[in-house]
Amino acid sequence: MIKKFAYPILLLCLSMLFISCGKSDKIMLFDGESFEGWEGSKTVFRIENEAIVGGSLKKPNDESYYLCTKQKYENFELRLQAKFISADDKTNGGISFRASRVPNSNEVMGYQADIGYIDARAIALFSDFIPRDTTGIYPLWGSLVDECRPDTSRYPRPDIFPVRIFEVANKELIEETIDPDGWNEVYIKANGPDIEIKINGVATANFTERDNVPTTGCICLQVHSGDPFEVWYKNVELQQLD
Repeated sequence: MIKKFAYPILLLCLSMLFISCGKSDKIMLFDGESFEGWEGSKTVFRIENEAIVGGSLKKPNDESYYLCTKQKYENFELRLQAKFISADDKTNGGISFRASRVPNSNEVMGYQADIGYIDARAIALFSDFIPRDTTGIYPLWGSLVDECRPDTSRYPRPDIFPVRIFEVANKELIEETIDPDGWNEVYIKANGPDIEIKINGVATANFTERDNVPTTGCICLQVHSGDPFEVWYKNVELQQLD
């Protein structure tokens, strides 16, 4: 009887060992109290109620700003929660990853899981997707963006801005998925050339990189330029993949 069950138990133990080898312990990138491990403008970003807050309700955001980790990461799963406080839908931010700062600029180069909204006309300019309605605001929550790399051939209109929306999230799906006034969970998985994004557990982007671009970089939290608004981030948790 012991021999009968020994082999299946051994296989189970080995499979659990291999699974555990694929992931490291989870890391809280933000401790809820300080900017330890982060660098960026402390006048644009502040800490409030155990969250990182970017922007202002009292004045427009003159430029886009990023708060970035000092450490670089390659293959990982990242989870965090984000929300906006604003009088309208003219809000935008994002979580850049495998990113690095552009010299002499506030911008960063790399991928970004976008959150917030954009003028629908910009979708047609910076992606291969043309919305049915280009007169209003389009929800970019969960879309995959790439921006500001030196090789501008990646971008459809570098004369306007070096950015490309590689994966545009489905408008109706996002409107059904997000809480426009509350916290929403953003999930990013970057593993080799494969990138996956989910919003509140719903898949919004799946992308495989085919170009030779850096696979290691910082995690950056963005507040975009625009009308007065605040973007809040909390529970920033990362698990590295082997």
